[in-house]
Amino acid sequence: MLDAATTKRLRAVLAERPDRPLGVVLDVGFTNGLASARALRDAGAPVIVVDHRRGALGFKSRGVAPVLAPDPAVDEEGFIDALAELAQVAGRPGYLFPTHDAHLVAVSKHADRIAPLVLPGSHWDVIGPLMAKIPQLELAERAGVPVPRSFMPTTRAEAETAAAQIPYPAIAKPSIGIAFKHAEKVQVLQADRPEQLVDAFERIAATGDRAIFQEVIPGGDDALWTVGSFSTDGGRAVGTFCGRKLVQRPPIFGTCRVGEARWADEPVAYADQLLRTSGFDGITQIEFKRDPRDGSYRLIEINLRTWQWHSLARRCGVDLVGMCYRTACGEDVGRAISGPRHDGRRWVAAVPHLKAGFAGREGLRDIARPLVGLIEEPVFSLRDPKPGAVQAAGLVVGPVKRRLRGR
Repeated sequence: MLDAATTKRLRAVLAERPDRPLGVVLDVGFTNGLASARALRDAGAPVIVVDHRRGALGFKSRGVAPVLAPDPAVDEEGFIDALAELAQVAGRPGYLFPTHDAHLVAVSKHADRIAPLVLPGSHWDVIGPLMAKIPQLELAERAGVPVPRSFMPTTRAEAETAAAQIPYPAIAKPSIGIAFKHAEKVQVLQADRPEQLVDAFERIAATGDRAIFQEVIPGGDDALWTVGSFSTDGGRAVGTFCGRKLVQRPPIFGTCRVGEARWADEPVAYADQLLRTSGFDGITQIEFKRDPRDGSYRLIEINLRTWQWHSLARRCGVDLVGMCYRTACGEDVGRAISGPRHDGRRWVAAVPHLKAGFAGREGLRDIARPLVGLIEEPVFSLRDPKPGAVQAAGLVVGPVKRRLRGR
């Protein structure tokens, strides 16, 4: 049940923009959701932010109505019930912007229960197959997009055979991944020997998922490229951003710590082929890794939602969330690409970057280098100062609390 304070705040936000559909951001714990909420507000939407944590970063943002709801990775039914109640209280149409897979799966599977809150694009008939990594590999084959050498064993015997053939180092990753990531707290399992890969197969199978074995493409974090798109009319990209990671934690298989805008025609062309072949409409992040052995870009994964550093795309003139919302409202948004003119503009979330650098005992010069020059810092904003103030306070308060506990 929505409490009285939540309902009051919701109605206040609705009253400020009475003629616009809602923009509802699902999971606002970090920069992904916060950036989505800010983009929607600037596009004229009354913004609702939904999270299972009272301290979610996006709850601190200006002009939003925060709503607590269960984590769909743990309680999908409770999450959908909360959205259904939100839809009833709001009493007007709205567009949903999931920032994580569990939220995307839940709302696309149960669309009939939460209307008139809808996804602004494709629905479960398209989303369902594309959520799994195995159909993504099959899509890449149809679209003519290179992938790492891969095996998809269904039994332990097949896993042992594949583990004896694949080059090492290798990884095992789940096809869907929601239950696995919740259980293991990692995205992939790394292996240097066949027995490690077979063990990974068993661990993935224990979560009810299919395992994929893949070779590890050589190269560092800066070989990982992202094409972010907003597509409509059956997979036609009208907004395109291209960039690459520079640093992630943990290295190679972690989340972005520093990214940069960098245009490359080949991954952009591959992303367009994948979108047209799939027919998907909406926001995507398609990640590739450049193989130094032959210079090819190989598909790593397709995410059918925004990603952690998508605010850099907006800074480069490609407002994916705003374009998506305005298109759903019937507005003409035109075509937008980041292009090479923005090459070198970096994204870095300053406080998490500093925390990671100090925890890893990195040198001050290495820590400071990404913070100098033309950067997109996704939290600190003079127009919306509270999220940045909260993060900055945590940078000071956290160490003090740890020191006091250690006494």
